[in-house]
Amino acid sequence: MKISSRGTYGILALEELARRWDAKTPIQVKEIAARKAVPEEFLGQIMISLKQADLVRANRGPGGGYYLTRAPEQIPLREVLDVLSGPVTGTDETLRRYTADSVAARKVLETWRRATAAMEEVIDGVTLADVCEPDERPHMYYI
Repeated sequence: MKISSRGTYGILALEELARRWDAKTPIQVKEIAARKAVPEEFLGQIMISLKQADLVRANRGPGGGYYLTRAPEQIPLREVLDVLSGPVTGTDETLRRYTADSVAARKVLETWRRATAAMEEVIDGVTLADVCEPDERPHMYYI
């Protein structure tokens, strides 16, 4: 599994929107980009994808910007990642070509399927609210 830059920037933007959920105040792309130190133009494209997936809405004009369409607790991480990065898992097509003739290839693919199912189960159980919650543990510094 690999989360793309698009997925990372999208999650950072959604974190800003999640923080404003209770206040119901929109935030502009340029403000998110400045706060998170991400490219504004690229973030604008990401926000359009999130809007098309009905994860965010936008208000135009002065005081406008983006806001979440649902509470952060109702947005599964998997939905976000699927929109921004595509499916989080996959198999190498080269390996699939050898499954008819190779026991090892079949067993590796079966192992990969089980690992994928386990990973998807974890991701399905995590919401945007879960990933945006501050750590309750104090930060420890070791010298």
